[in-house]
Amino acid sequence: MARPAYFALTQNGSTGPDVGLIQIWLNGVRSRWPSIIALTVDGKFGTRTEAAVKQFQNLVGLTTDGKVGVNTWSALYDCCAAIHGEGEQYPSTFIRNGTRGATVRSAQLRLNTKGAALNPDGIFGARTLAATKAFQASSGLSADGIIGPDTWERLYA
Repeated sequence: MARPAYFALTQNGSTGPDVGLIQIWLNGVRSRWPSIIALTVDGKFGTRTEAAVKQFQNLVGLTTDGKVGVNTWSALYDCCAAIHGEGEQYPSTFIRNGTRGATVRSAQLRLNTKGAALNPDGIFGARTLAATKAFQASSGLSADGIIGPDTWERLYA
């Protein structure tokens, strides 16, 4: 799994693919700490996600504030990777033009390995949209510019 190099503070009220990634990783560490609340991966940071983050932070000795900043992102990644290995785990939410965050940066880095020349800044703008459409077309996918399950699968193939 790719450690996000673009960290944005994520907390109660946040939405989007980064929240989905946090939820996947929290579910992923439950094999070590089954007391952590099981989450639905919906990309919405609500009270259940906040409670699971607090549980995780408490278990690994971080400040228990329920917010996912750089230290919690890193600890969550490290724990999840130690359990499941380094294979990419991406959220089930879709990313598209206008989306920002670690998941976008991960996609930009993968697009670059497929021939794009993007600045991996975590911002899904016009250049990322064009690179996504070009990749989709060359991969036999519908070139809609939205990175969903089929595009993720091809990016990590």
